[in-house]
Amino acid sequence: MIQISEPITLEKLLPLIHKLPKAEREQLRESLEVESQLDAAILLYQEDKVSLARAAELAGIHRFEFEEALAARGILRIVEVDSAEASKARISTIKRLHKSNPNK
Repeated sequence: MIQISEPITLEKLLPLIHKLPKAEREQLRESLEVESQLDAAILLYQEDKVSLARAAELAGIHRFEFEEALAARGILRIVEVDSAEASKARISTIKRLHKSNPNK
C-alpha cells in the first residue's frame, strides 16, 4: 500500500496509482466506489431525503452497519418518541384490551 507523509495533489497521486499492480488498482477503485456510495447515502439521510433503512440500502450495507458508519463519523441519530404520559396511556389501553379478551 502507498504511504503518504504530506498532502498530495491529484497530479501527484495518479502516477502512483498507475504504478500499482492491476489487482491493487481494481481494489482501490472498488473501495473508492463503496466510500462514495456511503458518503452519498449519509448525505441523503442527513438531509432527510431518505430514511435510515433506505440510506443503508443505497450504501449497499446492512442498517446496523450504516448506524455504525454514522457513529464513526460522529453523526448523531435523533429518534423522536412520544412523551412518557402518552406511552403510559397506550400501555394502559393495551392492558385493558388484553384483560377484556384473555383468549388472545
